[in-house]
Amino acid sequence: MEDWLIESAKGIGKMFLNPLLYWFVIVLILASMKRIKKERQNFGTKIFDMFAENKRTWPVSLVSGVLLSLFAIGLGIVFNYAVILLLISIMFLFSIATKFTWLSAAYTFGFTFLLLLLIPVLPNDVVPADLVTEFGQVDLVSFTILLGIFIIIEAVMMMRVKRNETFPELIKGNRGKWVGQHRIKKIAIIPFFTLVPSGLILPFIEWWPIFSIGGKSYGLLVLPLMVGFEHVVKGISPIKGVRELGQYILILGLLTVGFAISGLYLAIMSIVAVSIAIIGREFISYRFKYKDQQLRPFFRPDQTGLVILGVIPGTPAERLGLLVGEKIIKVNGERVFSEQEFYEALQLSSSFCKLDIRDDRGEIRFVQRAMYQGEHYELGIVFAKNKFRRRKKERLA
Repeated sequence: MEDWLIESAKGIGKMFLNPLLYWFVIVLILASMKRIKKERQNFGTKIFDMFAENKRTWPVSLVSGVLLSLFAIGLGIVFNYAVILLLISIMFLFSIATKFTWLSAAYTFGFTFLLLLLIPVLPNDVVPADLVTEFGQVDLVSFTILLGIFIIIEAVMMMRVKRNETFPELIKGNRGKWVGQHRIKKIAIIPFFTLVPSGLILPFIEWWPIFSIGGKSYGLLVLPLMVGFEHVVKGISPIKGVRELGQYILILGLLTVGFAISGLYLAIMSIVAVSIAIIGREFISYRFKYKDQQLRPFFRPDQTGLVILGVIPGTPAERLGLLVGEKIIKVNGERVFSEQEFYEALQLSSSFCKLDIRDDRGEIRFVQRAMYQGEHYELGIVFAKNKFRRRKKERLA
């Protein structure tokens, strides 16, 4: 047991030599920079800091990584180096555009599975015979079970998204006015320990941990596997949308695991499980998008108040407990229907502000606080309005 702990610790340290880990960091940086640029174009300021797409994912990553690794090692699930390289290559290709839509395990694991079925039937002059042999030795049932578990991890990540963690954007509505929408997206890396036949890594990595199980030698390899999702919602509250998506994806993951386990008794069920995962994930995305497009924009100009499109972290709005989707009715006793009226009402008192807020249940609550010099002039609240660049051009004109 002590040897396992020592070698596992070594394996964790060596994970930082895996290029996929650094590719994950690059993707995260590029995605954050792209988002911040869009926020400045839309609102004239940065809303969220760098790496917000990865915020609060580490508890899920570490816990799921440990449990999944114990599960895989306990059952003796073994992946050879060729399969690992194929899976990592798929994750690289699906993330190269810095969009997280295709980083669902339904796609990364699913298409890897399909390639594992396709490659062995290709002509020998297309794929080397040794590589075909390696792919043919994969335990497809175990691979499919892992696919389902990773979909469940994705669902848990989605249901942990907080109300003020989705990313606001501006788009042109059907009537030519600017309306708001939210982009729901997260990306995480799961540290996954897996067993690989020792012969695959001994020739070029002398330090790697090696174990003997059932008379065969295996190495312990740590894979930083990427999981992500990205959806847009404009017809309903973002928190309602992300909860709905999370529930459907959780059901999909459980179904996939169930069909995958039945593959132990009937081989064809592994293919059925992967088909359910890919088609089901795509159907969930399509259905959610289609339903959302049939609804009126949730963040639109309203004659009863100002809908909060976003809350900038670390500002008075966050400390007041204001939430995305709530509606501001009054500011310092004055009714407000536009951003300009909101700003003018704030100026009625330079040292104090009081807001009347209508929550999701239609009930009015009151929040108030002292105002201090240097704080955000609009409390850090983001509203649906003309794009910042458009307003700037209009002022210059």
